[in-house]
Parts: sequence; structure tokens; C-alpha cells
Amino acid sequence: MKKTTILKFVATLLCLALCASSVMALSNGLFAAKKVAASDLDDVKQEKEDKEQQRKDVQKKMDEYKASAQDTKEYMAILDTQMSELNGSLYELQIKMEDLNTQIDETTQNLEAAQEDAASQYEMMKLRIKFMYEHNEESYLALILTSESMGEMLNRAEYVTKISSYDRDMLTKYEETIKYIAEAKQQLEDDYTELADTQSQLESQRDELAQMQAEKESELANYNSLIASSKAQETELSSDISGLTSEIERIERELEEQNRNNNNNNGGNSGGSTDIPSTGVFLWPTISRRITSDYGDTDGRNNPHIGIDIGATTPGVWGDPIYAADGGRVVRAEYNWSAGNWLWIDHGNGLYSIYMHCSQFLVSIGQTVNRGDTIALMGSTGESTGAHLHFSVRYGGTYVNPWGYLR
Repeated sequence: MKKTTILKFVATLLCLALCASSVMALSNGLFAAKKVAASDLDDVKQEKEDKEQQRKDVQKKMDEYKASAQDTKEYMAILDTQMSELNGSLYELQIKMEDLNTQIDETTQNLEAAQEDAASQYEMMKLRIKFMYEHNEESYLALILTSESMGEMLNRAEYVTKISSYDRDMLTKYEETIKYIAEAKQQLEDDYTELADTQSQLESQRDELAQMQAEKESELANYNSLIASSKAQETELSSDISGLTSEIERIERELEEQNRNNNNNNGGNSGGSTDIPSTGVFLWPTISRRITSDYGDTDGRNNPHIGIDIGATTPGVWGDPIYAADGGRVVRAEYNWSAGNWLWIDHGNGLYSIYMHCSQFLVSIGQTVNRGDTIALMGSTGESTGAHLHFSVRYGGTYVNPWGYLR
């Protein structure tokens, strides 16, 4: 019984030992998995750089869409003006055609009246001619016999002659009037036909303009849709970039922590040993004192400026010396897509000075430098618009105001 109990106890201890070993192995694996490497940082930075480029491409496309949309709007405004002018011309033309119609109606009535008068005059003249023809001798005889004097007889004969002449004159006048009115009517009808042709042409132009307006409206709607889609892509990419920026900062903090731990494990001191000759007071990092953008500036930026931009002594000219703000160890001297050639100095206790956009490094990673040593030359590498030094300070994994350390 005792042996059985002892065996069970030993078996239990073995199981516990195995479980403990497994837990420790798993724990070590988890802790090992949590460690980050410089390559992890490079991968995230590359991903961020790719996203930044994608966003630039999207923004460029969006700007093109906006420009095209603006061109379309301006062209539509021209079409609207042309349509307004065309409608105005059609309205004026319609007024003229209505006026011509009125004149044609009046002329037609005048022509019909003149024709009726001429016909009536003609009939009366025919009757008088017929009467005079049939009673010619008797009429003249009656004139002679009934006249009381020679003078009266001559007057009556002259009267008959005048009546005959009057009939001829009136008939001629009516014929001329009819001809004039007919010609006037024809001219009015010709004018009306010409206006009708012009109206037809203007209506065709209006239909073409309306078609062009419809096409441009569809084109503008398409551009607006593309702009909205691009804006959504830009927002999504900006969100991704923001997340990657946070991830980069997290990895950098972990790398800094690992670096401090390695220094401690190797007998170094992140708190001010002779290996890192830090004084705690920062020297002005270059010969120029021309500040082009101060810490915290937001002009033209999405976020406040995290350092001090110091312009070259001669604007645009590279090569001004860059000094170590304080003693320490160079822990980074490499190219960054945004910061260009940048250099980090570890001053201990989680304090770093950072020098961006250098044209050339004069020190290397792992090298210990003293306060005032020339460590690099000023340039304009990375995302930069001119020769300058971007000077930043990090403490505890966060960018802080450099003015609190500069003397």
C-alpha cells in the first residue's frame, strides 16, 4: 500500500515537472515572439512608405478628376450661355414670324379688297361702254337736242369724254394697286419662309446643345463619383498610415528598450556611465541659427512639428557641419524614406537626440561621441524642400520639445 502511494506521488511529481517545463517553454516562446528586430521596423516602414505612395497616387488622380470636373463645369456654363442666347433668338424669331403673319393677313385682305374694287370698277366701266356703244348716236343726238345752248352741248360732250377717261384711269390704278399688293404679299411670304428656315436651323442647334448638355451632365456625375471614390480610398489609406505610424513608434520604443537592456546586460550603463559621456545639457547642433520651422508648428502640416528645422547658413547649400548635442553612443545611422539620412545618439536614461536629412554621416553605429563632435553634414535627403537640419529629441519613447534641453 505504501509502495503504491509512493509510486503515485512520484508520478504526480513527474507530471508536475513536465507541465512546468512545458509552461516555461511556452512562456519562453511567447516572450521570444514578443521581441522585435530592426527588420520588423524596416518592414513596417516599407509598408507605410508603400501606403504613402499609394495615397499620393490617389491624391494625384483625385486632383486630375477635380480638374476635369472643373473643366466640364466651365464648359457646361458656356453651353448654358449658348442655350440661353439660342432660346432668346428663337423667341425674337417667333415674334417676327407672328408679326409677318399679321402683315400677310392684312395684305391678303387689302389685296382681296382691291381685287373686288377693280372687278366692280371694271363691271361698271363695261356697262357704261356697252350703254354708250348701244346708244352712241342717240346719246349724242340727245345731247344736241336737249342742250339749250352750244356751250351746254359742248360741256355735256366733254363730260361724257371725261367719264370714259376716268374709267380707264381707275382701271389702270386698280391694276397697279393689285400688282403692288400682290408683290408685297409675295415678299412677306418669302420673308416668312426665310424666317421659318432660320427657325428650323436654330431648333436643330438647340437640340444639339441639349444633347451636349446631357452628355456633360453625365460626364460631371461620373467625375464626381470618381472623386468620391478616391476620397474614400484616401481616407482608408490615411487610416492605415496612421496605424502604421503608431506601429513604428511602438517598435521603436521596444527597440530602444531592448537596446537599453542589452547595454545593461553587457555591463554598459544607460544611466550615465563613462561609456556614454552625457552631460544632460544639449549644445546647439549646427553653426546656423536660422530656424525655418519651430517645434509644434502646424502650418502646412497634418500634425504638429516634432522638432526644430534649422536652415543652412547659405539657403539651399548643403554641407554645414552637424554637431553632437551631447555625449553618447550612435545607435542609428541609416536612410529613412521621410527623414532621409538620419542619425540617433543614445544619451542614456531613454534620452535620444535625432538629426534628420543629413547629406553625409561622419560617424557609424556603435561609435561613442562627445559633446560638440562633428557627426554629419547638413543636406536635404528624404522628404525635404531645402538644405536644413531637422533636430528632434526623444525621451521615454516619445518626441519631446528640444528647447527643454538646449542651452
